[in-house]
Amino acid sequence: MGASSKQNVCSTSNYIKFIMKKLFLVFAILFINSCQTIEKVDSIVFDNQQLSKFDIYSNTIEIKEIFEKKFSDPYMGHTLKVDPSQRIISWVNDNFKSIGNENIFIVSILDASLLQTEFENTEAKNFDEKINYKYDLFYLIEFNLFNDSRDLIATTVVETSRSTTSGLYISIHEKENIINDLIYQSLSDLSSESNTMLKQYMSEFIL
Repeated sequence: MGASSKQNVCSTSNYIKFIMKKLFLVFAILFINSCQTIEKVDSIVFDNQQLSKFDIYSNTIEIKEIFEKKFSDPYMGHTLKVDPSQRIISWVNDNFKSIGNENIFIVSILDASLLQTEFENTEAKNFDEKINYKYDLFYLIEFNLFNDSRDLIATTVVETSRSTTSGLYISIHEKENIINDLIYQSLSDLSSESNTMLKQYMSEFIL
């Protein structure tokens, strides 16, 4: 009986040591994984030099914001450091050049709305967020060319829309990057579509 009890004690002790080693290994793996460097998403750079450029036969170029900005949910453009409308203004200022001594070229921003809404992710798996954010951006601008007597001699309208999604619980930095990428991609679409429409309807007034 004495020998059997001693063997049982040794067996229990070895089992406990084995379990402790296993637990130590699991905690060590978790600790290493938690200390790994988190990859950061690069910030979006708004480079107007990558977008379409236009030389307009006009004496002046004017920009008008026609649409009424909204400051309540689901609209969120006003919460950004640089809103979508200001991105259009920056693009026009950088990429449109007047090369004549007559005519007036007017760019009217009819809409530059950015909306944030919640939606249920029906394809979410067990550990995924069930509710996500959806961001919708709509651009609508009008190009008008007037002579010096303010008679309209050429016009065209350009519109684009894009959307993207994100989780609810993301960092401010990640959210800014997602929204800025949406704005830049939309601006790129607007630039490309403007190039097409201006060449189609104002070809004789564009170099």
